[in-house]
Amino acid sequence: MEITKDLLIDTERKILASGILINYLPAEFLFRQGQKAEFVFYLNRGSMEMQWPEKDKKLTISQRNVFIGLDEAFSEGRYVCTAMTTELSEFLVFERAYFMELIQEFEYAIPYLESMQEAFIRNLSPKEISYFT
Repeated sequence: MEITKDLLIDTERKILASGILINYLPAEFLFRQGQKAEFVFYLNRGSMEMQWPEKDKKLTISQRNVFIGLDEAFSEGRYVCTAMTTELSEFLVFERAYFMELIQEFEYAIPYLESMQEAFIRNLSPKEISYFT
């Protein structure tokens, strides 16, 4: 079966409906570099900054829907950067194990997440992309 935009939209609706909506104040930490990756975050509204202290790099994400912490959650590892809000922001938060169950439950979850990641990367500069490698 061909993966259509409608299938991806339906999958997005199902996944996002499973998150817990949390509002964060400005300058609140979502997680710190080296912390065990126990949650996946979806920026629903607002902005955040990702920091790689040892590389002296910062990336601000503003008013863009994006999942944060996916790679670390999939690998059951630790967050590779620090993430904090820069203004009042709204996130959908998923506990890692539950998020992995959602991935298994929804047939098109992986293609949906890949399409979200590709869309996010398309909007980054080459310098910003290098922060993730």
